[in-house]
Amino acid sequence: MILSMNKTLGIIIPYFMITAQCRDAFENLFNQVKQQLTEDMILYIYEDGQISDWLTKEKQDNIIIVSCNENKGVSYARNQGIDYLIDKVKYILFLDSDDRLDDDYLQTMLKHCKKNNYEIVESCFYVKDVKAEFNPNLVRCGVAGSAIQTKIIKEHRFDEKLQIGEDTKFMKEICDLSKYKKILANTNYYYQLGLNEFSLTMKYASKIISIYRN
Repeated sequence: MILSMNKTLGIIIPYFMITAQCRDAFENLFNQVKQQLTEDMILYIYEDGQISDWLTKEKQDNIIIVSCNENKGVSYARNQGIDYLIDKVKYILFLDSDDRLDDDYLQTMLKHCKKNNYEIVESCFYVKDVKAEFNPNLVRCGVAGSAIQTKIIKEHRFDEKLQIGEDTKFMKEICDLSKYKKILANTNYYYQLGLNEFSLTMKYASKIISIYRN
């Protein structure tokens, strides 16, 4: 039976701890999100490749924690979140586990999602404290900081065969479906650790990602 949608915003965070730095960043993000959660939101965390006792204890009605000892990859983790939320919320917001948000981030994103006029709600995006320019006709290099209506995600999932560029490919497909009906929310998302030595982005040529940004 398909459940009726009863929340406005579902939030997906895939979490894989590769270093203590990643763990600390995730804990900071989790605390930020937890403080901003409302009754109109569901938080879904897929813990990939480990089971953290402290996180398991955080389960409650609107905080769903799924943990798996086997590392199945970020695409698999996000897809599990989509499958869980797709019939329960109107928008799905993607966050990366090592980033940070403004204190009003979720409230601002929720406000725009409640209007239900746009298929994609994007927040302002900072990379190493440099603000990325918003362009409604350009595919962002990733899904982080984007809330997407579930009606256009129905038949789309992340490509689990890709190790990098999977989220940009996903966004390209979604933007093609949505005809770029985007709006920019006046709140900030800070992409923190994506350029560090442990990021897959640092191990591959940028052209692998850029092919999806036409």
